[in-house]
Amino acid sequence: LMGSKITPFCLHSSPTFLFFPLQERSQLDLLKQELETYAVPVNLKWSWKEESLGTTLEKNWTQIVDSHLKMSKMQRHQQEALWEFVHTELSYINKLVIIKDLVIAALVNLHRSGFLSEVTPELLFSNLPSILSAHQLFWQEVIFPMLQEVRRTGMPFDPLMLKMGCLQFPQRFSCYQHYCWEEENSLEFARRQMESNPHFFIFIQWVETHPQTQRMRLGDMQAKPHQRITKYPLLLKSVLQSTQNPHVQQTLRSMLSSVNSFLESINDYLKLKDEELALSISAQRVDGYEVEGINEEIDKVTRFSFSSCFDLTGSIKGVGPGVVRKLLLEESLKIRGRKDSKLEVVGLLFSDVLLMTKFQKKGERLKVVRPPLALDRTYCMVLKDGCE
Repeated sequence: LMGSKITPFCLHSSPTFLFFPLQERSQLDLLKQELETYAVPVNLKWSWKEESLGTTLEKNWTQIVDSHLKMSKMQRHQQEALWEFVHTELSYINKLVIIKDLVIAALVNLHRSGFLSEVTPELLFSNLPSILSAHQLFWQEVIFPMLQEVRRTGMPFDPLMLKMGCLQFPQRFSCYQHYCWEEENSLEFARRQMESNPHFFIFIQWVETHPQTQRMRLGDMQAKPHQRITKYPLLLKSVLQSTQNPHVQQTLRSMLSSVNSFLESINDYLKLKDEELALSISAQRVDGYEVEGINEEIDKVTRFSFSSCFDLTGSIKGVGPGVVRKLLLEESLKIRGRKDSKLEVVGLLFSDVLLMTKFQKKGERLKVVRPPLALDRTYCMVLKDGCE
């Protein structure tokens, strides 16, 4: 996740939609009219009932920290780093609010009028509303109490008040796993729609030129969660580097470690999903099998390894659920069958099983022509004819 390179999709130029039938032009005009008359909320900044000032920030931390003029350079840097944590968190929440309450809401409204039913909020933004809810709760339970304490006492921001929130990242922000997994699909879906769907192009043009979207492009919106979740280690490092108290330093290191571990868990999840997808693709190439054995001597050893309902995408016996069967090697082979006949096959070597297959007469699909060989029960043995 930290090292991934996902390029935001931007609207640089209009795709070419040259000749529209009269009916299509009228539909585009109706779509434009629907967008122009859509009532966007005047205020898209987040607020909640319990605290009317909960989403209003001062221009600078020095307005609420009484001792800012007496601070050392290092102390000021620490307060600035904590203020950046606070300020960027609220800014991020408000960007997600714009996406939810303007872009997604306008799209759902178009659905009611019969437009763009093939473009769902989930295809564009996955579970972004869940991410917004998680960060709003993070603000209310973690950041806002720290901010209120400074406002109430005039004392400096205390990084220890962020401790529990940072240690709870895996519980608070588990929704990022699904979002990061779907992010590339969302970007690709948007690209295809921009190239082929004039209704979608008109909608995105309206979104990106709307004054309340703050000049965000569609790709910028889709990339916001990825960018934010990977920024927390940088924010915490900045606070740590400007902290002198050894106890606070130690606590900040534990907070940083927790956040980094959470990001690593997202990477592990993405890797697992990639492996599952690769296995699914391999399994789709292979048809089921009703085959005779290799030869009597080998069959005695291996024939009981798998039942007739062997599932290539199933779990591997003896290992945990986080281990996925992998295709290690695919190779064309010639094997000796009964009556000294030779059979050309495609060998598929997986983590725990070897499949002997043949290409079907048409297409790229493979048919299993020998019983699956479990590697933990397969041995190289000298046969009667001296071959192995």
